[in-house]
Amino acid sequence: MTYKELEKQLLSMGDAKFAEFSKSLSNSDYISIGVKNPELRKIIKEHKDDPELKTEEFELGRYLEIDFIYFGLSLCRIKTVEEQLDFLRKNVKNAKSWAITDCMSTYIKKTTYEQFKCFFLDMHKSKDTYARRMAYILALKQYKDSRIVEILNLIQLNEEYIVMMAEAWLLSVIALTKEDEVFNYLRKCDDLKLKRKAISKINESFRFTSESKERFKSLR
Repeated sequence: MTYKELEKQLLSMGDAKFAEFSKSLSNSDYISIGVKNPELRKIIKEHKDDPELKTEEFELGRYLEIDFIYFGLSLCRIKTVEEQLDFLRKNVKNAKSWAITDCMSTYIKKTTYEQFKCFFLDMHKSKDTYARRMAYILALKQYKDSRIVEILNLIQLNEEYIVMMAEAWLLSVIALTKEDEVFNYLRKCDDLKLKRKAISKINESFRFTSESKERFKSLR
């Protein structure tokens, strides 16, 4: 399949109602064709070894689904996690929607804590919104590592909404293994939006006991 054939296929698969719904959630200037993620993942899986579908021919920055497939294919075709992380360092600025940054984490190979932290330190103070969000999204995979508490001291306060939501999500996940540390962090946190959203995510999760939820609610 060539790139032009891919674009034609996606346009034929589009659903107008889903496109409108997807556009409202994507938080971006992309045009949404209206193809659901499972179908996009299927295309990536079917064509990851297709020599005709060259990522360098992709026309980026227009269609959400095209950029989604571009990142998915690129990551699938990269052999090592170090090379994958280098690819993201150079290209995540072109991923202009959380729909891309969040889903692409599933294509990243198993990452050591040291590899993750190096990437995080490179990305979390980037001027690019989605580079910063990607840093926190990848941190989610490290929540079982005891060293993840180091990230608490690196969280940037008063962030853009799209980044703040990722930070809150991360705090709620770290709390699964480091409840006391996250509780103390939120107790001292001056960013009220981040604090409220993290507590909200903890209370929405079925993975916390009612006692833990009440404990965090007391910080509101």
